[in-house]
Amino acid sequence: MSTGERIRFFRHRKGLTQAELGESMAFTGKSTNVRVAQYEWNRREPRKDVIDQFAEIFDVAPEAIQNPDIDTKIGLMHTLFQLEDLYGLTVTVLDGHICLKQDINLPKYNKEVADDLRAWYVMKNKLTTGSISKDEYDEWRYKYPMLREDAENKDGYYYNLNSGAQDKPMEVRDNTAIYSENDLLKILQLYKEQQSEKETKK
Repeated sequence: MSTGERIRFFRHRKGLTQAELGESMAFTGKSTNVRVAQYEWNRREPRKDVIDQFAEIFDVAPEAIQNPDIDTKIGLMHTLFQLEDLYGLTVTVLDGHICLKQDINLPKYNKEVADDLRAWYVMKNKLTTGSISKDEYDEWRYKYPMLREDAENKDGYYYNLNSGAQDKPMEVRDNTAIYSENDLLKILQLYKEQQSEKETKK
């Protein structure tokens, strides 16, 4: 989510109108709600002191509002929390290791994301088993989704929810897809790249 989308998300969470939020921010005049709308639609970038003020009103950390920086530990955590809000990814423990899981029963479950992650798993497995080189793997990652079909042939370990066909899928328990810590880091990098692309297109 962009900063504006996060502001809107937390405003709704607090049950505030744009005008009410503007008044709480001490915005004056008839354009109180307009200024909030400008922030929410990313037409105006809030300064740090404005972010801090929003955070105080919403009773959240400033990092929860601004685009998280995954190069910092706090930013990494808030990136994970945003993934939970957006896609229903949440944390679990598998064989004593912390992992992410995507529960297909959650309202926020996104099958397209699940398919993208499985495609990544296929290519990662091909790299691990020596079917492709590191250069080929990197080419696939950095050109994604242009080469996505490379992951769809059955010589990899592809899990197809529609057909139910599976060779050796990623760990799936109780309708829950489990992702390892290494997979998680790759997911976060992909998420960061996608966020950067969105900002560039604006």
